[in-house]
Amino acid sequence: MQRYGMSRKGRSEPVLTPADSERGARIGRAVGAALVLLALTATALAAQEARPLGLDEAIRLAKRNNPTYRITANDQAAADWGVREAYGNLLPTVNAGGSASYTEAGVQRFGTVDLGVQSTDWYSSGYSLSFNWGIDGRSIFGVSSARAAQESTAAGIRSAEFDLENRVTLQYMAALRARDAVGVARDQYDRAAQNRDLVQTRVAMEDVAATEGRQAEVDLGRAEVALLQAERLSRAERLRLMEQLGEVIDEELELVSEFEVFEPTWSVDELLAEALGAHPSLRAARAQEGSSRAQVRQARSAYFPSINVSTTLRGFTQQALNEDFIVNSVTGQMQGALASCEQNNALANSIGGPWSPRDCSPFMSSDGAVQDALAQNEAFPFDFTKNPLSLNLSVSLPVFQGFSRQRQVEEAEAAADDASHLRRQEELRLRTAVTQSLDNLESAYRQVQIEGRNQDLATQRLTEAQQRYEVGNTSVLELMDAQTSLTTAQRDYLIAVYGFHQALVALQASTGRTLRPGAQPDAP
Repeated sequence: MQRYGMSRKGRSEPVLTPADSERGARIGRAVGAALVLLALTATALAAQEARPLGLDEAIRLAKRNNPTYRITANDQAAADWGVREAYGNLLPTVNAGGSASYTEAGVQRFGTVDLGVQSTDWYSSGYSLSFNWGIDGRSIFGVSSARAAQESTAAGIRSAEFDLENRVTLQYMAALRARDAVGVARDQYDRAAQNRDLVQTRVAMEDVAATEGRQAEVDLGRAEVALLQAERLSRAERLRLMEQLGEVIDEELELVSEFEVFEPTWSVDELLAEALGAHPSLRAARAQEGSSRAQVRQARSAYFPSINVSTTLRGFTQQALNEDFIVNSVTGQMQGALASCEQNNALANSIGGPWSPRDCSPFMSSDGAVQDALAQNEAFPFDFTKNPLSLNLSVSLPVFQGFSRQRQVEEAEAAADDASHLRRQEELRLRTAVTQSLDNLESAYRQVQIEGRNQDLATQRLTEAQQRYEVGNTSVLELMDAQTSLTTAQRDYLIAVYGFHQALVALQASTGRTLRPGAQPDAP
């Protein structure tokens, strides 16, 4: 229960009893506990939402999803089928066909010509099976050309895969560097806040002028701006990393891979031997050169003769739908044969001579012939009558084709020479890149050592400046200068460390294999 008393200005104000105070304390403790629990829950949820992402997993995701790499990798299937097609060109081609038709009874015409009346409907069907085998120089040398193109495609995909690994590694390094830069900026902000509190304490004690307090506030504001810029750059680098991965990740990423600085001990000759022996880009250039040489041989084969062998099997069947038409046709034929037989016998008897009369009794009854004709008419659709087999062999020797063959040979030889020059250019580039990258790595290692010592000295200087300022033995300008020197030293050390890692990636890119200690060796 609240009680009211009088204030100095005459207004009534509530007066809290001990019970009210205890009740308020309990409420405050409950609210505080709820806030702490809410903060812990939010922290746990944030920790659950963070997705750990190592460099190896990032490279696997990029190989599976990066659009540029997938476009290149998709060429392998076509190259594999190109080899199968080249072998298939050495085999005969087989074509099978079938047909079925229906013809209605009635007057048949061809244009304006009357072909007469067809007395019945007809079903007809047929088949054809043809084999053709041809071989020439292009089909013979096409196998080696297709296999060389397949090897060139596979080498190009491996080179693209290696380039993708380097790009992802560099971007992963950039994201790590931006993350660590946020930590440096946050340390700078914390130190600026600590210095601001130190200065304001001395200002409140009237040991220094108020202008030093405002100077400390300005320094804190600059540190806050630097922190905002570092956080923005970190978000941008993570977006660029997801672009390389080829996947939009809605979760918060936690980059978990860490990399150590070590002293490089390789020799230039050792790395050059590895680069010139098995670098993916050089192997791709050599495979392309081999493919170009195979295409030259295939182009020259246009002067070779060609041989072609073909054969065709055909069959046909036809069936009348009106059986009366079959019966009448057979009966009419039998009657005509009987009349012709009797006429020939009468003519032979009237002339006389050694001829004996012909037996016309087989033509007097048409029942058997009608039944045979009706049975033969039941042929549609698969009781085919086979046509005679035909076999053809031809040999062709190209004599003159308007210089087109020579033009194709010259173009293929020019492309092969270009591929040879590109291979030599890649070798020269790798020699320069390996030598320069190793020198850059050794220089970066020495720079890391120097910047590390500078950072330690700057830390000691700031500590001493804070101690002297606290007892009034130095000015705020020296304190701010020590703070700036430490911030600069931390940033330079960060730049040196990631400069070393970037130089190592560049050396790996020029050598063609993984050089980082503990990493799995690249597959050949």
